[in-house]
Amino acid sequence: MESKSNLWAVPEGADLAFEWWEDECLVHHALSNDTHRIASWTAVLLEVLMEMPFATTQALADRCDLAVDEVSDALDSLARLELVVRA
Repeated sequence: MESKSNLWAVPEGADLAFEWWEDECLVHHALSNDTHRIASWTAVLLEVLMEMPFATTQALADRCDLAVDEVSDALDSLARLELVVRA
């Protein structure tokens, strides 16, 4: 069983908005009023997390059909942008 520190969520009130291109996505974070350009697969991961709050890295990897290491790295990057938080 994974520890609580491996649970992830989108910050409450973030109100994320997505603008899609072929392999990129702009994500607007209403709470901070910041806009970030991220890879489209990372934006899909973020959308899945919005549907599955307090998901583990493994659960997200399974749902997105990605390697756990890829998901972990992406979540760490999204956390630096304050788009996700450890729950």
